Amino acid sequence: MISRRKQIADLLAAAPNKSGAGRRIDQFLILLILLNIVAIILESVEQLSVLYSGWFWGIEVFSVAVFTVEYVLRLWTCVELPNIRYQSAIKGRFRWAVSPLGIIDLLAILPFYVQWLLVAQGGGSWLLLRAMRGLRLLRIFKLTRFSPALQILQKVLKQEAPTLAVAGFVLFVVMILASWGIYALEKDLQPDKFPHIPAAMWWTVVTLTTVGYGDVVPVTVGGKVFAGLISLIGIGMLALPAGILASGFSTEIRRRDETYSSALEVALANGRITVNEARELDYLRERLGISAGQAKDLLNKAELERNYQAGGICPHCSEPLNNRKPQTTPKAES
Repeated sequence: MISRRKQIADLLAAAPNKSGAGRRIDQFLILLILLNIVAIILESVEQLSVLYSGWFWGIEVFSVAVFTVEYVLRLWTCVELPNIRYQSAIKGRFRWAVSPLGIIDLLAILPFYVQWLLVAQGGGSWLLLRAMRGLRLLRIFKLTRFSPALQILQKVLKQEAPTLAVAGFVLFVVMILASWGIYALEKDLQPDKFPHIPAAMWWTVVTLTTVGYGDVVPVTVGGKVFAGLISLIGIGMLALPAGILASGFSTEIRRRDETYSSALEVALANGRITVNEARELDYLRERLGISAGQAKDLLNKAELERNYQAGGICPHCSEPLNNRKPQTTPKAES
């Protein structure tokens, strides 16, 4: 008999083959998250904030109550997850709590309680209270649990984190050197614009990012030449993280397609796909974030290759496989 904790874990789990109740829970949470983001944005308009303050407060209290219950239930049932099931209850719950999704769920409710405590104690600066209110926007990251595409982004960021860290460090070094260079070249003629290296960092940031606001510009010949070089370097430096992420996305998408294609080959081994195999393939498709059209193209490709090979014809060159000459290693000339 399935325990109550396992039933709740299955309802909350982000799985494509969930029951009707589980799917409705996901839809309700998605709508509530989107409602929160819209409410937070509209609440920043002073006229709307005053006119509909009661509605905004009601949405906030209701949302925090729902998200708090959700967080407690996820923390309680996380020991039923496949990657935590065989760990101790304390260790498993701690592992989930410090995971990216666990931290996101906590940050979705923590600002409300911190803000409430500050107001109740009559303390807290205006800036801190505003920061707590702004942190509510982090609730949008809760949508990553329900979107396979966002999960791919999260996976790519995690896999490419060391490479992105190196690129970020190189960019930081370039920024420091560029700030020192423009400070040394422009300090004498523009002591008000470049009084020290920290002040020169503003110019370096807008130049490296090729924004160039124009509020701080070099006037010396050396400074102008140096600024041109820094602008060119900035184009290449900012393209580096984009290239890393593009390569990571390409690798992850290719790995995803290969995983689904391998499952298709196994299902087609006996010549036809059974009902259970079709159900498992559909589950795998949704879990990997592959659209129905992409899955159909991969299926047609797998069937074409299988039919060609069954008929003794190469699917790539359309030549009979038994007529292809085996590759031999040429002998070395004496």
